[in-house]
Amino acid sequence: MLRWFSRKRVVLVCAGVAIAVAAGAAGAATRSSSAGEIGKLTWALGASVRGLEYTHSADSGSATVISVGCETLVRFDKNGGLQPALADSFSTPNATTYVYHVRKGVKFWDGKPLTTADVVYSLEQAASKTTGSQIAAFYTTVSSIKATGPSTVTIKLSAPDPYFRYSPAVTYILEKAFWQKNGKNTGTPGTLTMCTGPYRFTKFVPDDRVEATRFSGYWGKKPAVKDVVLRTITNDATRLLAMRSGDIDGSFRISQDQIDQWKQLSGVAIKLAPELRTAYLSLDTSAAPWDDVHVRRALAYSLDKVGLVRSVLRGYGQTAPVMPPPEQWGDVATQKYVAKLYKSFPKYPFSIAKAKSELAKSKYPNGFTATLPYPDSQQTLGKAALSLAQNLKDIGVTLNVKQVTTDDWFAGLFAHKDLGAQIISWGVDYPDPADALHFIYDSQYATANAFNTANYKSSKMDKLLKIQQDSVVSKVRADSIANALKFTAQDVPYIPIWYQQVAMALKSKYAYDFGTWYLYTPWLAGITAK
Repeated sequence: MLRWFSRKRVVLVCAGVAIAVAAGAAGAATRSSSAGEIGKLTWALGASVRGLEYTHSADSGSATVISVGCETLVRFDKNGGLQPALADSFSTPNATTYVYHVRKGVKFWDGKPLTTADVVYSLEQAASKTTGSQIAAFYTTVSSIKATGPSTVTIKLSAPDPYFRYSPAVTYILEKAFWQKNGKNTGTPGTLTMCTGPYRFTKFVPDDRVEATRFSGYWGKKPAVKDVVLRTITNDATRLLAMRSGDIDGSFRISQDQIDQWKQLSGVAIKLAPELRTAYLSLDTSAAPWDDVHVRRALAYSLDKVGLVRSVLRGYGQTAPVMPPPEQWGDVATQKYVAKLYKSFPKYPFSIAKAKSELAKSKYPNGFTATLPYPDSQQTLGKAALSLAQNLKDIGVTLNVKQVTTDDWFAGLFAHKDLGAQIISWGVDYPDPADALHFIYDSQYATANAFNTANYKSSKMDKLLKIQQDSVVSKVRADSIANALKFTAQDVPYIPIWYQQVAMALKSKYAYDFGTWYLYTPWLAGITAK
């Protein structure tokens, strides 16, 4: 879901590069004789793909690839609204019941028909904590998932959950028999996966590529692209060179500090959209020195957010006072309400003097030494970490910034042990401001395979979160969320840094209607020849 990219996605919360497969090719894409058809497309990925089965590879980097071939019951439109996908219709008869009518005539790549059994099994796997599902947190309010008719699946909740409606949009449906036969090998290079989408995966080479070909039995509109090679190169400069030389046809998540350079490329179009991604510091409140609120506030004052947006993001973003970007409020509140609210939050302007003052109030007035890792796929996070480390020297704190592989970084986060300080990029999963609040601040998620990496436990925060979760009234939810955000801005278990824009590059001879919610949708099927 991820969310995290850093999730890799660099998030989610990564930069990647792709190199053409054929060394002597005149260009990455080739055309067939069929009008409007694109014979082959080479796409640059910004991070390694952890797997092709999302419940154990819940990050935006993997989702970008999985969504090429696998589908969900519902999907996001460009503005974050829910539209039919494998469910041709869906409804909510009451606050705790969700009904999905499974589309008829859909086949898996092996020719077997999609059934309610496949849907139920996939949802159960996503909800299962015992199997180690990394998106089980999305299903904590689910009490039952059942086939209630030949083509109907009904999900019952134990209590109202205003944002559960979005969970099926980030849960991929796989073939039950395939999943049962292959178990934990599902999604690995030797097994791949079995889905219903417009493209069938044919090869998965970790840290190198994923290949897919158009599925002739697809139930939807035939895509223009016949074959695709999704290549992984995590070096931003290499990816830029690959685009300049024509070895790749496009890429998502162009690093903010390189967008201006990509704009100078001939025959390449750059498109921007609000990414609804927040970079932030996570401080383990259960362990020293981060258990001291004055230490956390000292770090907040030591972050030069304005300077980081200018220098690291090159202006393609804005400073973040709280976790959810203002555009994420969806139908919960008006933007007028949100704008007024965001002006009221406690501020932590860059001030070494105030940072020193806060540290002097702490249990560590003479400073301390700590380590801050960041994933190699997230160089912007690394730059922010190094800037913070430099500023902290002025208050007597030594912060050792350490680059680690994305896989090792994720493993550490999901293991939930010795978390200390982390720098993370969180990509939203749905247009609701409670997204990050619920999953990052709620006490119940201070556990392995969940997202409360600050091990933050506050009865007051839990109470505020429960008020908004139990209500279906927008004003009640908005006011409760606002109070929760004000409280966490004072307690700072997490320190939001920036909200960023997302950029994609695509050769000008192709077209794609790019928007914020591309991630969990069959984006490749939307690329056409002009």
